[in-house]
Amino acid sequence: MRIGKVTESVLKRSVLKLIKNDSNRESAAAKSDCAYSIDEFGRMTFSSVDTITFRCKESGYLAVINAANNIFCSGGKPLMASLNIMLPTETEETEIKEIMKNAISATNELEIAIEGGHTEVTDAVNRPLISAVVVGTGTKITEQGKIKDSCDVIMTKWTGLEGTAILASEKSEELDRRLPAYMIREAAEFKRYVSIKQDAAVAMDAGALFMHDVSRGGIFAALWEIAERAGCGMDIDLKKIPIRQETVEISNYLGVNPYQMMSGGSLLIIASDGEDMIAKLEEAGVCATKIGITTAKNDRIIRNDDEIRYLDKPQADEIVRIMV
Repeated sequence: MRIGKVTESVLKRSVLKLIKNDSNRESAAAKSDCAYSIDEFGRMTFSSVDTITFRCKESGYLAVINAANNIFCSGGKPLMASLNIMLPTETEETEIKEIMKNAISATNELEIAIEGGHTEVTDAVNRPLISAVVVGTGTKITEQGKIKDSCDVIMTKWTGLEGTAILASEKSEELDRRLPAYMIREAAEFKRYVSIKQDAAVAMDAGALFMHDVSRGGIFAALWEIAERAGCGMDIDLKKIPIRQETVEISNYLGVNPYQMMSGGSLLIIASDGEDMIAKLEEAGVCATKIGITTAKNDRIIRNDDEIRYLDKPQADEIVRIMV
């Protein structure tokens, strides 16, 4: 099997189908990145996990923030985190401390704490494997069923933010041969944008019909996934997908596709009134752009001027391809 997230067909056939057929299916959110259950009083408990499987200085931070992002875009609020750290035998204690410092930095931003976890050195891995589980609570979710025709598709911030930050940090010496130092430094600081806490809170209050964080596989994967869950097609304008110049330069130099690269920090929103949604997001200081509309058909179309292509099922993330 390919490296990275399992393919859509394998996921449906060998994971989601088994969850759906299980006796506990009523409380399993098989359509979502964030599991949830509802008690008799209507209170919801959310649980989300994110795993970093490649070497990255910010692995502890990114794992916690990405797990929390799944809860935010489902309409919940994080309460606590648990961390699972698997380390190869050659690991130094300083590396463990660095992972923990980064993870604690993330929980401090989220105003929660690491309440448990597991740390192990094992020859079963050849690089650090970091998994963060974040648990949260809430009273409602954003996913309201199938979406009607001609709703607006909104994207916050810029595509490839998380991947750009990782590449600028991990490939800085290589990038320094081609790009100015100030650009590399700014790109590495994109980490500050990776949380969607504010994006999701504003969108939820503004009546978002569906929300989905743009994570593994980039914006192309996220568009496919939100269309699947919303039961709709999409007509997207490639030129309207926002992208930072730092991402363009780094992607071009390293030969990666920024539209298929980790994009934590961006939120996809389906809204009935895109103009109102964008106005409220921008009033809160969140950059937002309408990139397309939903359609009644199942086709997921990407337009680039007169060229039309059909969105493929999610592909392996570009970061995993070059960092593993």
